Amino acid sequence: MLNFLSATIGHTWYLAGENEFILRFQSLAGEGSFLYYLMNFISMLGEETVLVAIVGLVYWGFDKHKGEQIGFTMIAATVVNPMIKNIVCRTRPFDANHLIQNFRDVDGYSFPSGHSTNASATYFGTAVAYREKRFKWLIAIAVVLPLLIALSRTYLGAHYPSDVICGLLLGTVTVVLVNLLFVKINNKQWIYIGLLAVGFAGFFYCTTEDFFTAYGLLVGFTCGTVLEKKVIKFQNTKIWWRLILRVVAGGALFLGLNEAIKAVVGAIYPNYESNVWFERIFRTARYSVVTFVAIGVYPLLFAQTEKLWKKWGWLKTSESPLRSSKKTAREK
Repeated sequence: MLNFLSATIGHTWYLAGENEFILRFQSLAGEGSFLYYLMNFISMLGEETVLVAIVGLVYWGFDKHKGEQIGFTMIAATVVNPMIKNIVCRTRPFDANHLIQNFRDVDGYSFPSGHSTNASATYFGTAVAYREKRFKWLIAIAVVLPLLIALSRTYLGAHYPSDVICGLLLGTVTVVLVNLLFVKINNKQWIYIGLLAVGFAGFFYCTTEDFFTAYGLLVGFTCGTVLEKKVIKFQNTKIWWRLILRVVAGGALFLGLNEAIKAVVGAIYPNYESNVWFERIFRTARYSVVTFVAIGVYPLLFAQTEKLWKKWGWLKTSESPLRSSKKTAREK
């Protein structure tokens, strides 16, 4: 069936004017120019490291409930996108046309754009989560940044215009659906389990590593939120230095643990990447573990470090979220 779909759709296809648009855009300035570095920087704002940092900033710092919604929206987009990519199997513009330059190291399929999908889901999802009047400025960011990221992907030769347009639409639809589900369903775990069931189909036909990464993120996120709600129940903070410390330490933990697991498995099984199914399952398991630790286990440290900050005199009693929540409960 999949071979039939690939043969019908075609691995290399483009709409009228798409190649011309990319070539004219790239002709404005080439490699090493200001435009080249600007587009690479803007593209970076749509990559997973930056988007995960945004989720961590909200989840560990400002509001874990909003952070959970934003995080799930981003993960849902990263799961669905490669599932579509591996059905359409569209080649990259620079692979299909030798005149189009490849200004950024990318692999996998082209349609729809993962950067555009994820950027739209995360930035627009953040704006929807913070849709109170005092955060209206987030709407401007939610519109402008994904558009710029989408534009950068065409300049870099990574995507056709139709790739990024459909990516933006996919991310936007994901935000709308997730927000609707969060309003209608009280037990969010059923939403996560539903996506796990739908996403499992990807194991039968997806061949690109982005799917297995995304599914691992989803498994870890689902299990981590259960642990946090049932056991950890950490308190958020709006104290700027604690917020930054939480995000930096959490990011370092996520990246460090990921590399540590790879190193251990690599030492035991040096050529594991040549075993396709082992590599896919290992990738899924690895990202499940690091996400579970980041979401559900890492917040255990927040209450302990709060005691340390008090002992060192860095934190006043009035600044403690735990103390203020208890006081509020007594006043009620």
